[in-house]
Amino acid sequence: MGKNYSSFSYKNNTPFADKIKINGTGSSYELGYTMPLKFKDFSYLGSITLNDYNGTSESKTNNLDYKTSYIGLQNAVNYQFFDSFYFFISAKAGLNMSTIIYGKQQVNNSTFNLTDNKDFSGLILQPVLGLDAKYYISKSGYLSLGCNVAKSISLNPSADKVSFNTFQILFGGYFELNKDKHL
Repeated sequence: MGKNYSSFSYKNNTPFADKIKINGTGSSYELGYTMPLKFKDFSYLGSITLNDYNGTSESKTNNLDYKTSYIGLQNAVNYQFFDSFYFFISAKAGLNMSTIIYGKQQVNNSTFNLTDNKDFSGLILQPVLGLDAKYYISKSGYLSLGCNVAKSISLNPSADKVSFNTFQILFGGYFELNKDKHL
């Protein structure tokens, strides 16, 4: 679990639309499974994710507030490049595929549902790059601290598109299911 620090990027084909900076914070949750690969120091991570991308802003005429939640599947490859007995550091590259499950936009005193809005709905692809540090706490587990950067790409057919530029800070725990092996 962790925190998303996001900025919204809105591609609008209307020439007179305001260019507004929309920034905010939200929660991030991930539950997954890691397994070693054939190659030394490489592992695969498959997980289910829940990310909140929220933001607030104001223009000359409007106060804006966005609250959105996306559920997805993430696949990544980790490369452990530092190992010091109880402390490990790895780099991660992956792809998250997600879709909106909750969305609300408030413009001044009016509220709009975003789950059916073509600018927010559909499949979102999000390449992810990150670093993770793990600390060995017992024979069966680790604590972790990590950070990721990501930029979403909307696959919806709409000419107007919303994307999220995100920096994540993640705290977590790893529990070994196979007690016979130690990283």
